[in-house]
Amino acid sequence: MFRLALLSFVSVCGLLAPALACANVEHRFSGFATLGLVANTNEALVFRRDVSQDDGSYDGSIEWKNDSLIGAQWDGRWNHQIETTVQLVAKERFNSGIEESLEWAFVRYRPFDGVDLRLGRMGADIFMLSDYRQVGYAYPWARPPHDFYGLLSIFHIDGVDLAKRIDLNGTTLTLRGFYGNHDQKFPVGVRSEAHSRLDFNAGGLSLIAERDHWKLRYTYADLKINNDATGSLVIGLDSFAPYWPEAAALADMAATYKRHFSYHDFGISYDNNTWWVQAEYSSVHSEIGVVPQSDRAYLSIGRRFDQFSLYALTGRATPRSRQVEVEVPTGLPDPWTAYAAQLAQITEASLNGVRINQSSVGAGVRWDFAAKMALKLQVEEFRIDVNGTNLWLRTDPRVPITTRQQARVTSLTWDILF
Repeated sequence: MFRLALLSFVSVCGLLAPALACANVEHRFSGFATLGLVANTNEALVFRRDVSQDDGSYDGSIEWKNDSLIGAQWDGRWNHQIETTVQLVAKERFNSGIEESLEWAFVRYRPFDGVDLRLGRMGADIFMLSDYRQVGYAYPWARPPHDFYGLLSIFHIDGVDLAKRIDLNGTTLTLRGFYGNHDQKFPVGVRSEAHSRLDFNAGGLSLIAERDHWKLRYTYADLKINNDATGSLVIGLDSFAPYWPEAAALADMAATYKRHFSYHDFGISYDNNTWWVQAEYSSVHSEIGVVPQSDRAYLSIGRRFDQFSLYALTGRATPRSRQVEVEVPTGLPDPWTAYAAQLAQITEASLNGVRINQSSVGAGVRWDFAAKMALKLQVEEFRIDVNGTNLWLRTDPRVPITTRQQARVTSLTWDILF
C-alpha cells in the first residue's frame, strides 16, 4: 500500500508538472527537533514512548532515544488550488527505514474554498494531536500522555481524505472523511527481532468544532485487519478442536484476518493564552482477542507565567473485557497432554499479553527561553496492573510480573523549531 500511495503521489506530481511548469511555485522548508532524556525507576519494566519502540529506560537508567527525534518538511504551493507536502522524521522505532521515516507525502487539491482533497501518505486524522504529535514544541508536555497515546502508534495512513469547513455563526466546523491503509511491526521484547505485525485498512469520519478559545472533536473509525497475525496459533488450536471443545472458540477469538474493530475518540480543549485545559477519551470496540475492548483517557490543565508554564496531567487506560483463562483439556494420551498444556499457555499469553491497565499522575514545567525553543521538565508516577503491562517491556521475559508495579518517570526535553 505504501508503494501505491507513493506511486499515486509521484504520478499526480508528474501529471501536474507540465501544466504547472510556468507557475510561480512557492517553496517552504521547515523542521523540528527534540532532544530528550528519560529515566524510569522500575527495575522490571522498560519505559518506552509508545509500542513502536523496543528499548527504553529501567532501573534508573537515563535514555535519550525514546523522545529524541528530528524532522524536516517541504511544502510546495503550486497555485491557489494545489499544494504538495513531504515530511521525513528520524527517530527511534522498531523499523527505521526510509519507508517508515517518510511520514507525509501528499498532494492537496482545493477545488473550492473550504474543501480540501488529499491523496498520498498523510497524518492519521484520528486524535487531538494528529497534526503535530511529533512536534514537541507544539504541545505542552514532554511527550503526548502515555496512558492514551502509548498504544496509538499510527502516525500516518496511505490513502485519501476529504475535508469540508463551514463557518456557522462564529463557529468553524470541519468535517473530514478518510480511508487508507497502515502496516506496522510491533516489537515483543527488548532489543529483540521478534515482533508482531498488523496490516489494516481504516475508514471513518471526524468532526471538529472551534469557537473562540474552545475546540471539540469526535472521530469514528472502522478498521479491518488484512493479515493473519496469529495464524500459527489459530492452526494449532483448530488442530485440537476435535479433542478440546474450547479450542474452536479460542481459535475464533485469536483470529485476525478480515476481522473488524471500531474506534471512537472524543476530545475537548480550552486555551485563553493564560489558562489551558485539554482532555481526550477513546474507546475500542472489538471481538478480536489481540485487540481487546478498552478505554483510555487523560486530563491536563496548565497556566502560563510569561516564559514559564506549569501543568498537571493524569491518565487512565483500562480493558473492558475480562482476562482469558484457558483450561488445559484432560484425558488426552501422551504426548498430546503436554502439547495441549503448552498451547494453552501460549494462548493465554497471546490474548492477555496485549492488555493495558495502568494509570498515572504527573506535573511539569515548560520554559520558552528563546524564540522557537522550549525546555520541559516532567515527573510522572505510574501504577501498572499485573495483567496490563503491554505499554512496557519486561527487562527479563523469563520472569513473570506477579505484583502490581509502580514507576516514577522523569523526563527532560529540549524542543526546537527551525
